[in-house]
Amino acid sequence: MSRDRESRPEPTRVSALPGVPGAGQPLYDVINNIIKGGDQPGERSPMAITSVETQIHKEILRDKIFEVLRGWILDGTYKPGQKIVEYSLAKKLNVSRAPLREALWLLSQRGLVTLRAHHGAFVTKLSDRDIREIFELRELLETHAARKVRASTNAKDLEPLSHAFDRLAAGAQKRDIVEFTAADLEFHRTLWSLSGNRQLERFLLDLSTRFFGYELIRDLPHSPRFRFDDTLEQHRKMVDLIREGTDQELEAGFREIFCDFSNYVLTRFSEQEKGAPGGTATED
Repeated sequence: MSRDRESRPEPTRVSALPGVPGAGQPLYDVINNIIKGGDQPGERSPMAITSVETQIHKEILRDKIFEVLRGWILDGTYKPGQKIVEYSLAKKLNVSRAPLREALWLLSQRGLVTLRAHHGAFVTKLSDRDIREIFELRELLETHAARKVRASTNAKDLEPLSHAFDRLAAGAQKRDIVEFTAADLEFHRTLWSLSGNRQLERFLLDLSTRFFGYELIRDLPHSPRFRFDDTLEQHRKMVDLIREGTDQELEAGFREIFCDFSNYVLTRFSEQEKGAPGGTATED
């Protein structure tokens, strides 16, 4: 036996267990076989090709439906609170209901649609009371998150928050309300993540996603009047308080900032309602 043959390691093999595909074959060949979808190493199964192509087609169709519905929601074709009737919409788009439901689920993850058990899908709508309650909880929980971040991180650990702020600043500079709203949510998600509390992060995401989606629906037609610079400055203060503020300064500062956030949201939504034909603000 040659030296090369002696020094060559034996390939790792799949355990020869009953019912395990590829038992006794080298692990590389089994993985390669799974990836290619064939019955033998290097062989590509027509069934696997069909399955992959079908999945790709479904995902492309779902994404196309998502973009169409997103456009209709943001341009006002579908109004806040309006029910999205699956049967008639599927017929209108000439698609089956399966990819339509997947698209609606994606829209709900962006906060643009609210899914109600046994009732269907609705364009997200929040009352003044909803908004006040959301901000009340966000103030308490984000202040707690900020204290945890301040206590457990150094300047380098705060780089993700600085990068998130830079993306927010870029959206403000462009006066792009879509980019700004997405960067706003990402800024807060970064803060929640840095707290290290996964349950807190998950709860705040569930709580806040509908608000940011509804905010975009309401603000997009009125974006020239949005106070980009003032809102950006409030976020700058949040970063500064986390970096340099005492616990008392951080708590007082976050309370003031969230009060300003909430008041500005309610004020501009009320003005938008008054400016709309027959529009009135909703309290409940």
